Amino acid sequence: MTLGSELKSGKMTIYAQWSAILSVLFLIIFSITNLLSVVPFAIIAWIEAFFMIWLEIPLLTVCCPGGPKIDAFQKFFQNTLFRSILYAVFAVLIWLSILMSATSLIVAAITLSLTSIFYFISVIKKEELSRSGVTGGSGVAGSAARNMV
Repeated sequence: MTLGSELKSGKMTIYAQWSAILSVLFLIIFSITNLLSVVPFAIIAWIEAFFMIWLEIPLLTVCCPGGPKIDAFQKFFQNTLFRSILYAVFAVLIWLSILMSATSLIVAAITLSLTSIFYFISVIKKEELSRSGVTGGSGVAGSAARNMV
């Protein structure tokens, strides 16, 4: 499946994954640019970005396998409802940065909110969690794991 066909598929979990990847980029970039103005939220943004990378890019778990705690963490968030709640909490934390100063972290808060909404819509539509083939989903991670053994 190509990226274009994935985006045309109408699967909310694919939209949520790409929105989350955009959020990671925005969190990293804007936390660096706003490091001196909102220090605690810049640190929170880095922590959120780290967790999101491990949740949203399945190929990384094959390349850099974690321990049983990381595997349990990832299995817990295979449920789209829990992902929706997690991203809503992440969004609220970044929205709170506005209380200190209105910065460009608002862009990350918007994309985190969209990610939460996309996952929540997938819960309503009762969609299974599906991953983009570009990021290692749809068998790419599995075939990479088989080749490593």
